[in-house]
Amino acid sequence: MNIQSAWSGCFPYSREEDTPAYDMKKRVSPKVAQKRADTLSEIQSEITEVYEQAAKGCVGIYGSSDKNASGGSGVIYKEVDGLYYVVTNAHVIESMTKVQVHMGGVKYYPAKVVGQDTKNDIAVLTFSLDLFGGEVYVHDIFNYDDESVKVGQTTLAIGCPLDLDNYNVLTTGVVSKVTYSQIMTNAELNPGNSGGGLFNISGRLIGINTEKQVWTTTTDSYGNAEQIPVEGMAYAISLNVVKKCITDIEAKGGNIERPLMGVTVTSINVYLHSQSEYIKYLPTGTEFGVVVLEIANGSAAGAAGVLPYDVITKIDGQDITSMSVISDTLNSKLMSDNVTLTIYRQMATSGNKVFEITVSFQ
Repeated sequence: MNIQSAWSGCFPYSREEDTPAYDMKKRVSPKVAQKRADTLSEIQSEITEVYEQAAKGCVGIYGSSDKNASGGSGVIYKEVDGLYYVVTNAHVIESMTKVQVHMGGVKYYPAKVVGQDTKNDIAVLTFSLDLFGGEVYVHDIFNYDDESVKVGQTTLAIGCPLDLDNYNVLTTGVVSKVTYSQIMTNAELNPGNSGGGLFNISGRLIGINTEKQVWTTTTDSYGNAEQIPVEGMAYAISLNVVKKCITDIEAKGGNIERPLMGVTVTSINVYLHSQSEYIKYLPTGTEFGVVVLEIANGSAAGAAGVLPYDVITKIDGQDITSMSVISDTLNSKLMSDNVTLTIYRQMATSGNKVFEITVSFQ
């Protein structure tokens, strides 16, 4: 077999002039091709400029204790009288007795933990720059204009993957999915990127990188569990959640506790799939909600009067279209807050009814 036939056997086209790309070359005029090249060059230059500016407000974080050490990333969001405030992930500094901020080079700056919200995985640090000599950029997130994050928008992830020698490494991608609390992106994240910033094409912080999914578990037709590798599924905590956590941490300090209702629930659709006769008891038009399966002893929901097999259709007036609606709502609350549940209950003697219950967490 000669070389030509070997290549012909590997690819569907043996000659360049047979390929769609070659056909496209013939259709595009040199003027149009140059315009496209110029546009691409401008986009690349813009990304470089955005990165260079945004990175001046990104830091590496090193935490240590008697037993272990950890590294991560963070974003400077405020400066008051020479004191810089950094937001990062709570898991980056968890159990660490000593925390330092890295700004490149060889020097590390002692940092103080203002507080952390472990439920939302957000922590706030402060540090002072002594003889730094470089330019620092503050990502003033509390003065941002409202700007929605949409699927398909370009994302820039800046952080310190693997170790602090990889200071302010840039990876790019797009927004893949958006919920109230999370942004999914295919920008590559690795250990050490935790706590770093996810930015849009304008250099605005849109989230704090927190994790990536590397495996998923599926079950084959014989009931055997199997792990399958996953690519391109990284997650950042959305900016609205980040700002809420920062506000609570700055106001209260220390560890921020988030409430639990103390119930085990399942999606109404999942429940109806296994208990199809139950559907006839639901009010007409009931499309969303969760069914209460179990209530923990001494729980806030139990104390408020929630019962097993209640159907919770709304929380604080919002339709429960997914489980994340409940978790997002609770993760935005403090222990001193309440939530209002809209409940459908099947009554044995007095008919069925829809009503509201206020759940207090104190």
